[in-house]
Amino acid sequence: MKNKIIGPVMVAIWVLALIYMSSSYLSYEELSIRGLLEKNVAVHLGTQMIYKTVGITVIASIILYWILRTFIKEIVDPMQNMTEEASSFAKGEYVHQVKNYSIKEVQQLASALDDMGEKLYRTIRKLQYQKTKAESILSNLNEAIIILDEEGYITEGNEKVRTLLGGDAIKNQSILALIRDAKVMQVIEKAVGQGVYGSCEFLKNDQILHFRIGPISKGRKKYGFIISIRDITQTRQLEVMRYQFVSNVSHELKTPLTSIQGFAETLKEGAIDNRDIALRFIDIIDIEAKRLYRLIQDILCLSEIENMENNDGSEVNFTPLIEEVVSMLEQNATEKQVEIKLDIKQPLILECANTDYVKQVIMNIVSNAVKYTDEGNVIISTYIEDGKKVFCVQDTGIGIPEESLPRIFERFYRVDKSRSRKSGGTGLGLSIVKHIVELYGGVVEITSKVNQGTSFKIVFPE
Repeated sequence: MKNKIIGPVMVAIWVLALIYMSSSYLSYEELSIRGLLEKNVAVHLGTQMIYKTVGITVIASIILYWILRTFIKEIVDPMQNMTEEASSFAKGEYVHQVKNYSIKEVQQLASALDDMGEKLYRTIRKLQYQKTKAESILSNLNEAIIILDEEGYITEGNEKVRTLLGGDAIKNQSILALIRDAKVMQVIEKAVGQGVYGSCEFLKNDQILHFRIGPISKGRKKYGFIISIRDITQTRQLEVMRYQFVSNVSHELKTPLTSIQGFAETLKEGAIDNRDIALRFIDIIDIEAKRLYRLIQDILCLSEIENMENNDGSEVNFTPLIEEVVSMLEQNATEKQVEIKLDIKQPLILECANTDYVKQVIMNIVSNAVKYTDEGNVIISTYIEDGKKVFCVQDTGIGIPEESLPRIFERFYRVDKSRSRKSGGTGLGLSIVKHIVELYGGVVEITSKVNQGTSFKIVFPE
């Protein structure tokens, strides 16, 4: 820029000087021709004029060059600085610097550019923070989020999309190519075509997924569509389990109540006058009432265990509890010619547990072993294996069919329904055992063969 201004100015000065020297020299020549000046004098005056003009022009050029260079520097240098700052702004770099320029207008321009840069920097920082926050929120959501353009092509998607739907490069794909489901296609086509919300459920890789789509808009302006996909498999399974539980509870409660109501009505209709019949009916009512009480107690116990945490308790030794349970079941075992044997290799102690819960685990497993063993023995053992605490109960009873083993801990599930009801079982015993053991970080392992016996092995961590 300096050369573009100073160069032409210097040329113009020397052109003017040459024009002046030429015209002056010609004037001296004309005077010489007319005889007003002698030729030697005219030549001498012309030469002196040229020397003086050249000298004055050189001095003037030097002075003007210095003035122009200084003036232009006051303008050009700030402009170069501001150009460099603007380039830095474009790259996302900003360093605030206080500048003082001698020219007022340049100073005002520099201050305005500096203010603009600072505001731009703050805006960029704010946008970067909001983008990072949005990406963090999206990546931590437990549902897939997809952004579509107005044509139905994917522009954005979080990591959960790949987890639920599969695929790596999902950008610029059609959503209809990613999810090939008739119900979903209908909802998408309606939403994209009419700009309305829609939802449905569909199956993908044995998962039940809830699909929802809605427009992204501000006023009448639409910017695309947002899709959310959530795995509701567990929710639906819990709903089925709740329905089955309510259905089973209703059935289990109805059976003893129906029996109690039937015998009570029979007594009211006249059977009470026959003492022997009345006493037999009253015994049955008493049995059914106790069964009903046990059922309600087991349901309450199961509910309590499911809603508590293992954050309190005391040290519990299995050995005295095992001996107590054996003494309670010994008479029943003797009547069935079942021998209960103890094999306490190492004492089993839980550091933080509830004594009543541990006793209930022992009682439920040992009583089941005695109940389903018509003749033989039941062996109760405790030992340490690979640093883990093991409580094991083995019997020589009727065993459990292989197809029933995966369901043995389900609520109200009975392998032999007639035997279980006859012995007063509620169908919740093993479910309670499983929940108590898991409460203390343990696992229940079961092996069984029909007509050979069953082994329940409970393993607690160190």
